[in-house]
Amino acid sequence: EEQNPATPRRRQCGQRARGERTHPLECVRVCECMRRVPTLASRGVVHLASAALAATMLSSYSSASARTVVDFSAPSTAAAFAAVDDRVMGGASTSRVVHEDGAALFEGNLIVEGGGFASVRYLGEISLSPEAEALSLEARSDGRKGYKLTLNSAAAPQGVSYQLVLPQLDEGAPFERLRLPLADFKPSLRGRPATDAPPLRAADVRGLGLMLSRYESGGGIKEPIAPGSFQLRLRRLAEAESELAINGRRWVNPQ
Repeated sequence: EEQNPATPRRRQCGQRARGERTHPLECVRVCECMRRVPTLASRGVVHLASAALAATMLSSYSSASARTVVDFSAPSTAAAFAAVDDRVMGGASTSRVVHEDGAALFEGNLIVEGGGFASVRYLGEISLSPEAEALSLEARSDGRKGYKLTLNSAAAPQGVSYQLVLPQLDEGAPFERLRLPLADFKPSLRGRPATDAPPLRAADVRGLGLMLSRYESGGGIKEPIAPGSFQLRLRRLAEAESELAINGRRWVNPQ
């Protein structure tokens, strides 16, 4: 049957006539179709190729998220830390990292007078994928508040570190996996906000440290932290699953 030229045949999203180039708007329509994959699949109409494409995309995001940044379970990792305590500010706190029971143990004694922090710096260099959005830290704590993970950036002025206070964990609880968004790390310089520091970018991260401190992430003293001994155990620091992968998994399996 001949078709009226005035009413061109409708093409499905992603199809094009022979010799016709794909228009950017068609790409948008393809994305719209992909968003409808679960609905179409439930009706038995989705093509196997589309389902395979969605699975491949989610698989690639998940494998990228498993990239280990620091393996704290390795005995050699503990030996690569050096103490940088508040003695540089006249304090008397002490700290170290040792390997114990398959984990790195950050321990020491916090003296709040004169300084108010105990910290260690990792002597090895680290790197993150440019597209990394967050870190995943496996940790177990003595129940104290004030523990921090610090990151160093190649783009920041000397002495600036980007700090994030870890969530307070219950004493004696098993290891927990903490999601630490890079956007939540705040620049600090000698206990004060580093307002001229650039935002933290994954591609610029070069080093890390651990700290127990009475100072806020971006500087400034917070509520009092009890002095005395402390222990924080760590097993693994990795790049966390991206928000895209998390949302995609919910999209494919909404239970």
